[in-house]
Amino acid sequence: MTERVLILGAGYAGSVVANVLAREFRNRIAKEELEIIILDRNDTNINQGGFTFIPFELYTPEDITRPRKKLISPRVKSFYGRNGEITAVDLHNKEVTVKSDKKYSYDYLVIAMGCRADIDAVPGLADDLNTFYTSIEDAFKVRDLVKNINGGRIVVSVASMPVPCPGAPVKFTFMLESYLRNFRKNRDDVQLTLAWPMEPIGPPEFNKLVTGQLKEKNIEVIRTFQLASVDAAKKELTSKNGDTINYDLLITVPPHKAPQVLIDSGLADDKGWLSADKATLQYRGSAGNFDDVYVLGDLGPADILKTGIGAHYQAIAVSQNLINDIRGNRIKTPYEGETGCPIVTELESPSTQGRGYIATWKYGVPPEPFTTTKMGWFLYRMYYHIHWDISVKGLF
Repeated sequence: MTERVLILGAGYAGSVVANVLAREFRNRIAKEELEIIILDRNDTNINQGGFTFIPFELYTPEDITRPRKKLISPRVKSFYGRNGEITAVDLHNKEVTVKSDKKYSYDYLVIAMGCRADIDAVPGLADDLNTFYTSIEDAFKVRDLVKNINGGRIVVSVASMPVPCPGAPVKFTFMLESYLRNFRKNRDDVQLTLAWPMEPIGPPEFNKLVTGQLKEKNIEVIRTFQLASVDAAKKELTSKNGDTINYDLLITVPPHKAPQVLIDSGLADDKGWLSADKATLQYRGSAGNFDDVYVLGDLGPADILKTGIGAHYQAIAVSQNLINDIRGNRIKTPYEGETGCPIVTELESPSTQGRGYIATWKYGVPPEPFTTTKMGWFLYRMYYHIHWDISVKGLF
């Protein structure tokens, strides 16, 4: 009988798994001994990391989007729209239902559907929501706001953790400061504040660099400010501790959680995330323990950092474990917590060099001391172009 690997989500992590398996098992697929199916509600892949750059016109929508048919191997059976939008997941019966009411069975399941912004979790946030986290359109809205502000207080608020790419709000804040100083030429007229929900900003060396740059750039940082509510009329934020911040322009990273369909299917924990073994990434959640179900990417456990680099290494580990499962050798390749966080401290302008760095670490091995460099800026910018032809296709 034909074995089936069913992949939910054709984003970064799901695409890597599909492409690696399609190459490894091309002979079995040709002989109809193995079938790989990937499901998603739309047929366009978006590199969401590019949202951070859109407000400063460093990338266009064309730079950060590709048709999925150009990214996923033709050996993979891909279903989009009504036949790909997931409406229910039943792990006990090994069955997934989509919007057209079609049902897909599986031998192995990969859940890589990403996470979503939970705007309603913060009362009043929807009344003054400006964010570069949710869509290209919203990133362009932020672009228009920062292009037209002439003074006052801009507050970049991270409502709570975890969020995907937790370093992005800091990176955005540094780029905004550089943009106001070197392009708008009105930095002295703008008070820039970062409201952060925790005490540290990343691991020790990351926090050290960021803290120094915030001080050097005269950016106010208010730590342990977990956003409880927004009063759009008063332009006032209130934290869970009762502290308040007033603003003229608010840019928010909303709370996030797993897609609602996974919550409704009983797969998420009480915080809205899917639990998994931190090494094997096999599902270990409220629905039970399932060795044939893998969880990876931004919807995974709250204590696994949600970054694009992490999703890549998780996808490589899951791919190898599926290869081992299908071959029947029972070997487990652990995900060792490999992750990273790109940081930009300066935009390139007629008067400044761009400066960036990609800090990396893994379980028990924190990042070493680092600083941002001109070369780091170019390497990071370059990555957004090689992403499509190398990373998503699982070629390294």
